[in-house]
Amino acid sequence: MITKTFEFSNGDVVREKITGFTGTITGTAFYLTGCNSYLVTAKPKDEFSEPNAIWYDEGRLELIESNRFTEK
Repeated sequence: MITKTFEFSNGDVVREKITGFTGTITGTAFYLTGCNSYLVTAKPKDEFSEPNAIWYDEGRLELIESNRFTEK
């Protein structure tokens, strides 16, 4: 079994370094190629809009705020 350490956790607020896209990590994935990826979900513009969510590789993200999600 392969175990992989993720730099960020679900619930952390991050910013993509190139585009500035900012949001909360709502998903993580580890690929056989060794790449950690994160689903970053932005807040919707208003109550009638769907939130945007984009997958990014770990190296493209920087931590804004740590809000680690834990199950109860």
